[in-house]
Amino acid sequence: MDETARLQGKQIAAYERRGPFWGRLRQFAAVVAFAVGLVGATLVLDTVASFYPGTGAVKSTPAQRPAEATVNDCRRVGPVSGDGFGFWWHCAVTVRTDDGREVRTVVRHSTVTPDDRGEPVEFREVCHGKGNTDCRYGRPAWRIWALALAALGMVRTGLVVLLLILMGVYLLRTVVGVPRYYAWVNRRGRSGRWR
Repeated sequence: MDETARLQGKQIAAYERRGPFWGRLRQFAAVVAFAVGLVGATLVLDTVASFYPGTGAVKSTPAQRPAEATVNDCRRVGPVSGDGFGFWWHCAVTVRTDDGREVRTVVRHSTVTPDDRGEPVEFREVCHGKGNTDCRYGRPAWRIWALALAALGMVRTGLVVLLLILMGVYLLRTVVGVPRYYAWVNRRGRSGRWR
């Protein structure tokens, strides 16, 4: 008996020992635990990412151009928000670029705060897309931090995908039961080998 069959046998026996109701309830508890882990991990990673004040540009092209921002109204968010855990400022700013344009936008993650009102703030602008229409604004920051943020984004995506797959598997096991789930998996595995 191979290791996979032995593991499946143990899980089926544990499920049958508890009975269909408690066995399915345990599977559903795993779905809830994965969902809580998904939300918690996302919020923790968002919190870490919120400490970065830059534009997020990793490559040298397109170039970051100097700009100057004036802080207008600010709104405080938290203690749990899209910026993660803690209290953060979302501020409306007017950005004056080095080519004379004036852009009104909102910056998040406490990139600027109400304390920055009244003084021009050194900013950077990086624009992507056709005609440079997708522009991002932030304070000057080392590119290494932007690279670390990009790596963090990849870790986050991988973690979200993994947890969503696990939630799907355990939700299916909740609905059909563990013995029928493994019967279906094994039948699909056998039919796949003959193709």
